Amino acid sequence: MSATLDAAIGLAAEGYSIFPCIYGTKEPAVRRGFYSASANPATIGRWFGGTVEYNLAIRTGMASGIWVLDIDPRHGGDKSLAELEREHGALPPTRAVKTADGWHLWWLTDCPIQSSDNRVAQGIGVKGDGTYAIAPPSLHPDGVFYEWISTAPPVYAPDWLVRLTIKPQPPPYTPPPRPPHVGSPGAYGAAALDRETEELANCPRGGRNNETNLKAFRLGQLVAGGELDGAEVERRLIEACHANGLMTDRGDGPRKTMATIRSGMRAGLQFPRSRRSA
Repeated sequence: MSATLDAAIGLAAEGYSIFPCIYGTKEPAVRRGFYSASANPATIGRWFGGTVEYNLAIRTGMASGIWVLDIDPRHGGDKSLAELEREHGALPPTRAVKTADGWHLWWLTDCPIQSSDNRVAQGIGVKGDGTYAIAPPSLHPDGVFYEWISTAPPVYAPDWLVRLTIKPQPPPYTPPPRPPHVGSPGAYGAAALDRETEELANCPRGGRNNETNLKAFRLGQLVAGGELDGAEVERRLIEACHANGLMTDRGDGPRKTMATIRSGMRAGLQFPRSRRSA
């Protein structure tokens, strides 16, 4: 029995889901990657019991009930960890792995853990749900072997450390107070403004950018026709895009959204529309 097969069977017996990676790399050797991870002894035997050598990977997160804190001294992870422990207290002993020039700390979990790089601190990564970690006796791409620093049973991480793994939520958007409107729009313009911005605020993902451009164009027409004030229209469109999430979306965000609003309004200004011309 090879050392890797022995290690794989031992980890699977503890309930961890494992799978093979190409030897000397972190690249999965199975088509579905960590989604193929298993604790089934027969499956593990087929993977690791042959003549081909593989690295051993463990699927992290809820699938295995553990997550891994990845300390990378090359990017200051050792110093970051020391600062965190000075602030919050020393971490309890848990299962640990020596990597090329850093280490992995294994922690129990019974709730989803978000994977990330540098969210906890500079040089400290988190391997939780949706990823995996390489385990001993695998060969690191740098040419050294992963080794156990401690094979003690993993324990739960302190609450302060778990809190640091969670992505901060943006504060809720509060629309700025509207200044008194000089030359308030008439009923026709006001009704159009309310209708268009309400529809935009409730627009689902997938069509928000196009809908923003269309609404800005239509309302820009009414600005050109003297039915609406341009500054008021822009404020209302911004509020609607906060409500539908476009302003805080990672792929769009404030810069792209504002560009869409202003482009649509500029186009609309070329084609005036008013109650008289409707």
